[in-house]
Amino acid sequence: MSAGPIPDTTAIQRDDVPAARATPLWRKALPYLGTVAIFALIFWRIPIRKVEQALSQVPILDFLAVFMPYSLFYCAIDSACLTWVVRRFNARMRYRDILPIRASMYVLALINTSLAQGGVAYYLHRKAGITFLSALSSVLFIAMLEIYQLFLFSTLGVIFYTPVGAAQIRIVAILRIAYIAAWALLAGVMIFFAIARRSARIRDWVETGRAGALLATFVEARPLDYLMVLAIKAPTFLASVVAQYYALALYGIAIPFVKLMLFLPLVFLAAALPISVAHLGTSQAAWLLFFSTNATPAKIVAYSLAAQLTFMLCNALIGLVFLPRASRELTALRAEDASTPTTA
Repeated sequence: MSAGPIPDTTAIQRDDVPAARATPLWRKALPYLGTVAIFALIFWRIPIRKVEQALSQVPILDFLAVFMPYSLFYCAIDSACLTWVVRRFNARMRYRDILPIRASMYVLALINTSLAQGGVAYYLHRKAGITFLSALSSVLFIAMLEIYQLFLFSTLGVIFYTPVGAAQIRIVAILRIAYIAAWALLAGVMIFFAIARRSARIRDWVETGRAGALLATFVEARPLDYLMVLAIKAPTFLASVVAQYYALALYGIAIPFVKLMLFLPLVFLAAALPISVAHLGTSQAAWLLFFSTNATPAKIVAYSLAAQLTFMLCNALIGLVFLPRASRELTALRAEDASTPTTA
C-alpha cells in the first residue's frame, strides 16, 4: 500500500549542500601571519640579498621542463585515485568526467586547499546526484591518506636518520614520538570503523551524529581500500623525488637520491601544515633543516622557493586548460536542474 507520493530523492540530494559559515577574520589572518613570521626568521638568519642573488641564477625554463611532465603525471594519478574512490563508495563515474574538474581545482587550490576540496565534492554532488557530504567524505578520505602516504615514506627517514647538533636531536626525538602516535591513530580509526560495521548500535550512533554523513566513506572503507589508495598515490611521490633530483642537479645542488627519498616526505609534511599561505615558509624551513649541509642556506632557500612556485605554476596552467570544460559542465548541470520540475 502506498502511503503517499514518492519524494524526489534526487532533488533532496541536490539541496543538501550546507550553508557556508563566515570564517572569523582572525582565523583568516593566521596563515598570513604564520608565513610572515617564518620568513622573518629565515631572513633574519640568511641575508635576503643573498637569496635574491641565488634566485636570479635559477634556470626557470629548465625547471619548467622538469616539473611540467611531473605535474601532468601527478594530475593523471590524482584523478585516477579520485575516480577509484568515487566508483568504490559513491557512484559509477568515468575518469574522463572527473579529470577536468580535478585539474581545474588546482587553480582554486592556489588560494585555499579546503576550497578546492569542497569544489570537487560539489561537482560530484551535482554530476552524480550523490549527497554533497558523502562526496566530501570521499575527498577527505583521500586527503587523509595523502598525509599518511608521506608518513609511510618518511618513517624510514625518522627511524634511521642520525641527527646533527642538539636542535636536530630534539626535533627528531619529537618526530619519532609523533610518528608512533600518528600510526597508532590510523590503526585506531580503522579498528573503530571496523567495529562500527559489525555493530548496528555503534554504526547507528556514528551515522546519526552531527558528522555522520562526513564519515560515510570511512565507515564503509576496509583495510584493502586504504592500501589501494596508498598504492595508487605512491607513484606521485616517487615521481616527485625524481623531479626534485633532476631539478636540484640543474641548479648545481648535489643531494644523494636516497637522502631525498628519506627526507622529502618530511618537507612535504611540513608544507602541509595549515599555518602558512600556499605552503610557503614551512617548506623552506624544512628544506633548510634537512638539506642545508648540501649547499649554502641561501641557495637552498632559493631552490625551494623556485621549485615550489614552478610546480604551482605548472598545476595552475593545467587547471586553466581544463577550467572552461569544467565550467561548461557545471553550467549545463545548473540549467538541467532549473528545467527539471520539482515534485510537490
